[in-house]
Amino acid sequence: MPGSKQTKTIWAIDPVHTKFRFDAKYLLITSVSGWFREVEGTVHSVNDDFTGSEIWLTFYTNSIFTGVDERDKHLRSEDFFDGRNYPTIKFHSRDVTRDGNGLRISGELSIKEKTQGLVFSANYLGNVTDPAGNIKACFEMDATLDRKAFDITWNQVFDKAGVLISDEVKLHADIQLLRIPG
Repeated sequence: MPGSKQTKTIWAIDPVHTKFRFDAKYLLITSVSGWFREVEGTVHSVNDDFTGSEIWLTFYTNSIFTGVDERDKHLRSEDFFDGRNYPTIKFHSRDVTRDGNGLRISGELSIKEKTQGLVFSANYLGNVTDPAGNIKACFEMDATLDRKAFDITWNQVFDKAGVLISDEVKLHADIQLLRIPG
């Protein structure tokens, strides 16, 4: 109906059941993976299929975890994320549209005061009610970024044949959203 307001449904990231992973090539042949253990965010949806949603995500750089303490400390250092000076990474969507059977989430990613456009390909896996009666929505999302665009440039040349770490970083997210009653 013209002039009617669409009702927004507000969803919060369920941090216990959400994982944002990154993969970069090490020695340019094998991947090294890591996660941000502290992530928060909200989604405001106006459609059941999540098109037209607005998404805000915050990742805490000091929560980075790769399973190797020495590498984690290096990633938190000024060589990479500089967690002391830049404690968060932010993503805000500009547009969420249907893309075939999935969703295309276009937005702005900000790391170390550098902001670049980023597009996630997402699969909406559906809604489910958990044992406590909460409504959950589930997604998988993927994107690729160039770390140098965010002033993450540390690297080492090895064996005169290549660099230690790839510039390309793949992102994968398994997301559960918790519907906020209202």
